[in-house]
Amino acid sequence: MKHAKLLSMFLILLIVVFSLVAVVNLNRSFASYYFESSFVRSPLVQKMSFNQVSPLLNQSTRLHIYNFIKGTPGTNFRGICNSLTLPIGVVQYHLAALMRGGLISNRRDGRNKRYFESKIFSSTEMKVISILRHQTVEKILTILCDEESMSHGKLAQRVKISSQALTWQMKRLRENDLVASLADGNSVKYSLDEVSAATVKNCINLIANLK
Repeated sequence: MKHAKLLSMFLILLIVVFSLVAVVNLNRSFASYYFESSFVRSPLVQKMSFNQVSPLLNQSTRLHIYNFIKGTPGTNFRGICNSLTLPIGVVQYHLAALMRGGLISNRRDGRNKRYFESKIFSSTEMKVISILRHQTVEKILTILCDEESMSHGKLAQRVKISSQALTWQMKRLRENDLVASLADGNSVKYSLDEVSAATVKNCINLIANLK
């Protein structure tokens, strides 16, 4: 009789334990489902790019570099080091990791490389943004965005550079199909190239809004 009572109590205890375990697991499953569903539905998360939840960005310095590139498209290596006050070796290491992970891309600009968040800009936009990162060129293209056309002499005065310096700059811009020139008597008038005008204006507005 005594053994029967002990067995009954043991069985009841087992039932209670298994019931508690089942309830705990059910609550965990529900909480997990609710959290994941809420996380996906959150407007803030929906605005995040895939890159922002990449495991590569779990490292704080790397995330700092990535966010700087994202907020300053077309920045160069020196700009990253100086703006974030990071050692050259540290920046090189993390840039290499971000490149391997496909989170950033770069474009050659003379001796420099310009860095961009991946899959955000077209090759043409990266070219225009890289060119706009040169202060004098940015002034020239911004003026031509506001003016339908402008003579060589007047443009040189507005940009505050010599006629020879403007000639050199305009040659480079024509080679990149960003400006067009038209002879006007003894003078030359410049305007934005019709094909690339919309892209130039969009890139100028982008950079202006990020400043």
